[in-house]
Amino acid sequence: MSEQTAVHLMVTVVDRGRSEKVVSICQETGLPLHMVSLGHGTARTEMLDLLGLGETSKDVVFSFAPEGSVNPILNQLADRLKMRYPGKGITFAIPLSSVSGRMYRALTETENPDTERMSTDMACPGKYELVVVLTNRGYTDLIMEAARQVGAPGGTVLNTRGLSTQEMEQFLGISIQAEKELVFLVVPSEKRQDIMQAISHEAGLKTPAKGIVLSLPVSHAIGLA
Repeated sequence: MSEQTAVHLMVTVVDRGRSEKVVSICQETGLPLHMVSLGHGTARTEMLDLLGLGETSKDVVFSFAPEGSVNPILNQLADRLKMRYPGKGITFAIPLSSVSGRMYRALTETENPDTERMSTDMACPGKYELVVVLTNRGYTDLIMEAARQVGAPGGTVLNTRGLSTQEMEQFLGISIQAEKELVFLVVPSEKRQDIMQAISHEAGLKTPAKGIVLSLPVSHAIGLA
């Protein structure tokens, strides 16, 4: 996609019940596809006012956006949902290497041609990374405590189900339990390795948590300290 418009996965975490406003703003900007999931925050009490990620119910909105639409949507979310201020939620974007042809056409053909000329200071290539942990249910507190010890402020947890082939379980040497939790942590890039190592040590594949840890680059973000 080097000569084509890049596509990003945008993830917005807001208080429960505010996802409709997020989706409405995205649709006004021309994005045709969104998915909403229920989650909860993990930040300690003293971080709640700073990040808006305390132990409260959250809506997590996943949207697909062409490159030229990312900044305008961030500006709209920042202004209309007050996400420039602490405690109002976060939005971050992850660049995708490829999408299916029909999906790509649906996204790029609806893009507003004027959006690429709009600018903002919310682009942050290389500044943040998304650490993702897929773990057995019930180990979120252990994971977050390990991450906090090396500088992670907070995260968001989604309930999910694990599915795997027998061959994969034999290769990993574990049994993939059906009830899983997916933990998202947006962290400074310079802390990513320490955070991943700390989580792997306390909740990796050799522990009862059986956590699988990975990271993805974040290209844009708002709502982070």
